[in-house]
Amino acid sequence: MRTLTTLLVFISWISLSNYCTAQNKSTTYDPQRVMQFLDHNHDNKISQEEAKHAQRLANNFTYLDTNKDGFLDLEELKGTNQTTSRYTYLESEGVFIYYETQEKELYRQLLPTVFDMPERLLVYTFICDFYKMDTATQPYKEASVFLLGQYKGKEVWHCIYMPVTSRESMLAGIHRLGLPKTMGAIEFVKEKNDYKGTVTDENQCTMTLRIATKKYSVSKDEVALINQLSVIPKMNILNGEVIEMGGGRNGDIFGLAQKYPNKVTIISGKSEINVDTSSVEGNYPLNLTPSKILGGYYMLNKIPFRLGKK
Repeated sequence: MRTLTTLLVFISWISLSNYCTAQNKSTTYDPQRVMQFLDHNHDNKISQEEAKHAQRLANNFTYLDTNKDGFLDLEELKGTNQTTSRYTYLESEGVFIYYETQEKELYRQLLPTVFDMPERLLVYTFICDFYKMDTATQPYKEASVFLLGQYKGKEVWHCIYMPVTSRESMLAGIHRLGLPKTMGAIEFVKEKNDYKGTVTDENQCTMTLRIATKKYSVSKDEVALINQLSVIPKMNILNGEVIEMGGGRNGDIFGLAQKYPNKVTIISGKSEINVDTSSVEGNYPLNLTPSKILGGYYMLNKIPFRLGKK
């Protein structure tokens, strides 16, 4: 009887090993089957110890564990199925602001050490409503903070903050592009000559971006600077590797609006940024206060695009 039990255990282990090997070579997982094979104690979640039997899960455990409880539940496992697909964005609108900060120490702490400090401490932030997506994905809203850095002698933008309103978008952004996506509550309101976005993140910190366009005359210098900053590539860290995010617009932002006036609307305005981080202590992305706002605009975009690893 003992020999038979040992044989059955051995057969089960071989089946699991073969399955996990196949999973490691595959581009996607079946979350239900992964849970079935790896959840040894049947608590409907996978621990780090259990994940060691599937190398891909073990390597990406930290990224998949979006609620940081030390376990992977079924919803978190579903994020692995989104590593190869690309979102198609059909229409969107939002507010976009570039500014300079003097918070050098905080800037260095928030910018990963793989990136060198830039000559200019610049921040790019936006709140956008992706209200029309392809049929495979649901519309969502997003807030972002990017820092300018240097990578191999080239200026790049790196995202350090990105709350979204869709769990699907959060998981896809984390697992496909290494974005620091979290869940948040985001509102975008547009009135005549006034465009405003507000985000409240998981830590109950808030950021409001406002573009007031009434009687605003954008200067040639502001247009030239925003165009220059808008074509700097975006670099993220995915599974320890620095990757470039590609598939967005091709060309500077004002040039795009001039080329496709029926598809892209840009309205420049006076930019305002207001934050409340009283609910947290220590270093926080929203504490990079502006010393000088370089420019901002409202944009309505109807040119379809996709985002993915370049």
